[in-house]
Amino acid sequence: MNVEVDPLIEALYYWSDVSGVLLMGIIGGTLARQRGYDIVGFFFIAMFSSLGGGMIRDVLINRGTVAAMSQPEYLYLAFAGALIARFFYFKGRTWDYIQSHGDAIVSALWAATGTVKALTYGLPLIPCVMMGVFTATGGSMIRDICMGREPAVFGDNQPTVIPAVGCSAVVLVANSLDSLAWGMLVGPVVSFVLTMLGIWAGWRVPARQEWAPLNDTAAQVMVLARKAEDKGRAVGRRLEPTKLRAWRHQQMEKALQRRIEKQVRAGIHRTEAASDVSDFMEAFADDVAEMHQDPTPDAAEGQGFLNGIGVDISGDSYENYEEESQQLSLEGSKVQRDMLDTILADEKLTDELVERLAKRYEERNQG
Repeated sequence: MNVEVDPLIEALYYWSDVSGVLLMGIIGGTLARQRGYDIVGFFFIAMFSSLGGGMIRDVLINRGTVAAMSQPEYLYLAFAGALIARFFYFKGRTWDYIQSHGDAIVSALWAATGTVKALTYGLPLIPCVMMGVFTATGGSMIRDICMGREPAVFGDNQPTVIPAVGCSAVVLVANSLDSLAWGMLVGPVVSFVLTMLGIWAGWRVPARQEWAPLNDTAAQVMVLARKAEDKGRAVGRRLEPTKLRAWRHQQMEKALQRRIEKQVRAGIHRTEAASDVSDFMEAFADDVAEMHQDPTPDAAEGQGFLNGIGVDISGDSYENYEEESQQLSLEGSKVQRDMLDTILADEKLTDELVERLAKRYEERNQG
């Protein structure tokens, strides 16, 4: 792919590139001084800071000799920056200002340079952006790793990669519109402005470790699935076989009949015993009907004599099911129904249950 660059812009970029290599050499040398390195450390850190990004780019593109080797003036400038930093100790607020802003300008220009070079060799869009990012930030990453530090592009969340991506994107869009010259002018400006937002406005790249939208979505799906499961169980219970309900009711009637006979043997008149059982059965039927018809929290908190017995006489524990489902598993509900059927299948256990219900009924009437 043949990418033509305006000669004036090309010259501007060349001199900016040269100045950037010298400045980054000085910054690298200053960092070497702060870490207490000798002159060899000055040279290496300066070289990595100023030429590392371009080296990574050229190695990945793999077209010809690395620019820093084929054009030795870049090495000379990097070593000159190391010597300047060795003989002059740059520090203070003024130097911090020059370093941060100079680094922002150079990185912006290098992002555009890397993108244009990738376009020249016909690389696809994403690799072009990567080359722009590596050219702008690769040197600082190599430098920090060699110095035993966490790369600044990862650690402090200050935007460095995002401005480079923004610059590359502008260059690519401009190139697609046959306005590469404008992209090479506007792209670095966009990158510089984004970097300044981090320096002056305190903008940081979010790094919330707990943020995991897919996990949150999965949790929401689980809640919805649980609600759907609860509704399905409720429907299934409402559709419980009529024969089973009739059998339960029949077992209760048999137990009440045995209670009448027991009271008659104890000297109570049959009419009186039958009347008590009839009243008890009506109250029992009313409570069961209330459970069937009003599954609201208020109904569940009613004063029916079935409350607190611990088993569901009707086999339909639908009241407050959403609340109960948070405490009882499906297995627990099944065990409860099985327990009721086990009691009703045994005459002795059924009689004991009726006695407890009758006592509850009498206590309620006396109260």
